[in-house]
Amino acid sequence: MSIPTRNLSGLGMPENAAGLESILNGYRAYQVFNTALELGLFELLHDEPGLDREVIAKRLKVNGMFIRSFLLSLRELGLITEDTEKFANSPMADAFLVRESPLFQGGWINEDTGANSRWSNLTAQLQKDKPEAYAFDQAPRTDFIRALGQRSLRGELQGVVREILAWDQFPRARTVLDLGGGHGLYAIALCQANGGLGGVVFDKPHVMSETRAFLREYGMAERLTAQGGDIDTDDIGEGFDIVLISHVLYKFRKNMPEFFNKIRNALRPGGLLVSNHWFCAPGCVPQNGLLEMDKSFLSFGHPLCRIEQFTGLIEECGFSIVAAREIPGPFGAANLHLAVKTAAESVAPECETAACCSCC
Repeated sequence: MSIPTRNLSGLGMPENAAGLESILNGYRAYQVFNTALELGLFELLHDEPGLDREVIAKRLKVNGMFIRSFLLSLRELGLITEDTEKFANSPMADAFLVRESPLFQGGWINEDTGANSRWSNLTAQLQKDKPEAYAFDQAPRTDFIRALGQRSLRGELQGVVREILAWDQFPRARTVLDLGGGHGLYAIALCQANGGLGGVVFDKPHVMSETRAFLREYGMAERLTAQGGDIDTDDIGEGFDIVLISHVLYKFRKNMPEFFNKIRNALRPGGLLVSNHWFCAPGCVPQNGLLEMDKSFLSFGHPLCRIEQFTGLIEECGFSIVAAREIPGPFGAANLHLAVKTAAESVAPECETAACCSCC
C-alpha cells in the first residue's frame, strides 16, 4: 500500500499538538518514580538526608551521566527537594514512600501498577461483559487487603473516625462490628480512641490471617476478634453498639433492604450504623474519567446511585439519620451516613425504596 505524496512542509499541526507528548511524559514520569522505588532512593534519603548527587549515584549504582536529570525529574515531581546541591525526600515521599512510615503506600502502589492491576491489562478489563464475580473463597487476595488498608489511611479513615467520635454516645460504646472490614483499621482506630471498646472484624475466612496480622501490629489482638464467614448466609452476631460498613454495599445493591435488616438485628436499640460509600454524580455523569474508571474497578462496576433516596431507604429499614457528610479520600469524596437504630421496625422486609441505589 503506497502512501500518497504530501507536501511535507505544508502539513499543519492540530490544536493542542503538545498534548501527545504530555501523555507520553506521564508514562516517563511513572517510570522515573517506579525506578526510584526499585532502587531504594527514598529509603536512602530518609536515613541519610542531605546527600549530594555523586554519593547518590554511587550508592544506587546509577551511571553518573544520568543522575542529574534523574534527580531533577524527581524534584519536578515533588518527590525530593534540593538545597545547595544536597538532596532530601519531600514530606510526601517521607510519608508515603518510606517503609517504616505509618502512612506507607508501597502495597497500594504495587496493587495499582503491578501485574495484578486492572490497569495493566485495560483492554481485557474494558471488554468484560460484566464485573468479576469471585467465588466466595477466592477473593480478595490478602495482599490486596493490606493495600486497601494503606489506601484508607490517605485521609478517608481519619475523616470517618472523626465523625464517629463526634457521636454523643461514642464514649459509652463497648462493642463494634467492622463488617467486611478486612484490614480492620476502622475498628482499630475506634478502639484506640475508646479504651473500653472491643469487638469483631468480620470478613471472608481466607483473609483472616491478614486481619489478625493487622490486629497484632496495632496491639489490638486482645480487644478485637477476627471472625471469618459469609455475610450473606452466616450469623454476624447481635447487641453491638456500632456496626460499620465501608465500601461493602456495592455487591449488595440489589438486596440492600435485606442487608440493612441484618445489620439492624445486629445492633442494640439506639446503636449506630456507619455507612461509608461512593455514589455516582447526579445522572451518573462522570466528573473525572480516570477517577471514575478506577472507582468502577473497585465497586463491582459502578458506585451506588441516587444518593438523594439513600437516606429514605435507611430510615424505612428502621434507622434515624443523625449525620451525613462527604469524606475526602484518594478517589474523591465518599458519602458517610450515621444512623441510629430506632424502636420502630422497618416498613417492610423489602423496604419501599429498594431500588434506590441500583444503577441509573
